[in-house]
Amino acid sequence: MRGEAKQQGSLREWLLTYNLGMLLIILVVAIILFGLLFNLLEQMQSRNSRYEAVNTFSRQLGLHRGLFSGITAEGDPRRRAGLLEEMAILDRDLRVSLHRLQVDHAGDRERHFIQRGIANGLQFIDEAREILLSMADRRQTPEYFSLYYTTEKVYSYLQDYAVNRYLPSLVRSDIAWILATEHEILNYRAVSILFFILIAIIYGVVTYEMNMRLVRPVSAMVDAAREIFHGRFDGTEIPLEGPAEIRYLEQSMNQMRASLKERMEMIERNALLEKTVHRQELERIKTTRELEKARYQTLQSQINPHFLFNTLNVISRTALFEGAHTTVDLLDSLASIFRYSLQLHDDVTLQEELQFVRRYLTIQQHRFKERLRFSVESPADLDELRIPPLIIQPFVENAMIHGLEPKVEGGEVAIAVIEEAGQVLITVTDTGVGIDPARIDAVTAKDSRRIGIRNITDRLELYYKGRASVAIAPANGGEGTRVSIRLPRRSGGRKHVHAPRR
Repeated sequence: MRGEAKQQGSLREWLLTYNLGMLLIILVVAIILFGLLFNLLEQMQSRNSRYEAVNTFSRQLGLHRGLFSGITAEGDPRRRAGLLEEMAILDRDLRVSLHRLQVDHAGDRERHFIQRGIANGLQFIDEAREILLSMADRRQTPEYFSLYYTTEKVYSYLQDYAVNRYLPSLVRSDIAWILATEHEILNYRAVSILFFILIAIIYGVVTYEMNMRLVRPVSAMVDAAREIFHGRFDGTEIPLEGPAEIRYLEQSMNQMRASLKERMEMIERNALLEKTVHRQELERIKTTRELEKARYQTLQSQINPHFLFNTLNVISRTALFEGAHTTVDLLDSLASIFRYSLQLHDDVTLQEELQFVRRYLTIQQHRFKERLRFSVESPADLDELRIPPLIIQPFVENAMIHGLEPKVEGGEVAIAVIEEAGQVLITVTDTGVGIDPARIDAVTAKDSRRIGIRNITDRLELYYKGRASVAIAPANGGEGTRVSIRLPRRSGGRKHVHAPRR
């Protein structure tokens, strides 16, 4: 067919490819930009550490000078030994700080010479200290005083070198780096803006194209549905385009229109035959026509739910693509409820039945907002218990309509499943307006007009052969209602018993 060449995978594949592609582009750009930014921050941190090193060195040099004065003035050998130990520790710290100030001659010649001068000054101080210690018994000599005050002047020179010469030189070199970095950051910003504009353009173009590839086939199907509604079945076939889900819907609608056209032509032919053939032949043709009509209705009943599920699925995926996550959840819950209600099962697991109830209550909760609270509790070992379908939800629906809806402030619905004395007890309790005890017998009676409740009790009686029971009673001091469904632990009914239609 003409549309077969346009098949390009499912909607899931489209969305995954698109989202992963955009995510990869954004991730690569972000990694590059963050890498450049972290590199600048690392350089800035390294330069800031040099200022800290200058400050630390100046402070340590002052402490060193104080210890030097104390050692030369101390006469007690024991206290002098303690001061020498402190100075030895401070010497190591000074060497570490001086190493942090080290710079290559090629990197910055001025600071290199200043650092070398400071290192030579520290070496002179170490040598002078040793000489002064050896002259401890000649402290009053001119040589001792001359060397002591010379050392003090060296301390002053070193502090001046560190604070008034090394630090300004460091600031001058950093100013040039800051100016170059500022220009580099401006370039990064311009490139980043260009990148994000390009990504925005790509995102807009791809989003528009994907939306159009969804909107075009949906519009074609809407036009075809309008023609069918007005009885026109001779229109051109819908071209098969778009993702797999859309193509399936298009193909189903084409088949449905062709089938309707064929049936309408058959009806017209039958109408002409009714005027020309004998009564007996007319009855036979009428019987054949009714048979064909029944077969057509069966076909239509199979197509329409399937068409509904697929349409809900397409709308759900489109809403997911557009970011409407609440709409996606509601559509998924509604589709699951339709599918569960239309499937013909003799029995289901307790887990499936409770999941169906949860989806129903989730939809109701979006309707009632904070007026509705609900809880569903069931032990995991009862998940695979086989029970008849749709025996809990009708009671939950009654609790919503007759219990909570008339109550302005709303309330809570609690579904609980427990195992008790070899039986399974399922309770549906609400905090609504309650039920008149006089009406309980009328509601549960065999001749009750409550078709839903009578249907449930009939099905339970057939499935469990009379060993199941349903009880309704007031709860919460008469302000609510509790429905108790008591079932055997192991189902004893027939495996293929269908509920009577009422």
